[in-house]
Amino acid sequence: MDVPTQTHLNALRGLLLFRLQGLQADVHAARMAQQAAGQAGGHDVIDRKDEATRSHSAQIDDAQAQRDLDELRLTEAALQRLDHGSYGDCADCGEPIALQRLLAQPAAQRCAACQSVRERTHRP
Repeated sequence: MDVPTQTHLNALRGLLLFRLQGLQADVHAARMAQQAAGQAGGHDVIDRKDEATRSHSAQIDDAQAQRDLDELRLTEAALQRLDHGSYGDCADCGEPIALQRLLAQPAAQRCAACQSVRERTHRP
């Protein structure tokens, strides 16, 4: 791992924990909003434009909630790697992940080179 000091590890843990708390709050808020929308009930008169707008908005909300859940899982996994001593090592090549990359993306699983290859070869 290319994280030379305990100070860096503590700073990275702090970044991960801060992001984890934010993501947990976002996921909770999204769940509460979904519950509220489900309990809101229907309307007697349905305007197709309004319904299309609501449907589109719901799709965007679902995509944002899924993105937050995915990032939450990555953040939790990064904290586990930190606890087990494997944090900062690339999941693909095993080489150290640059400190600058970890500071920018604390939950990064791969070095920049391996991440670039993965993005080119694993398109959704």
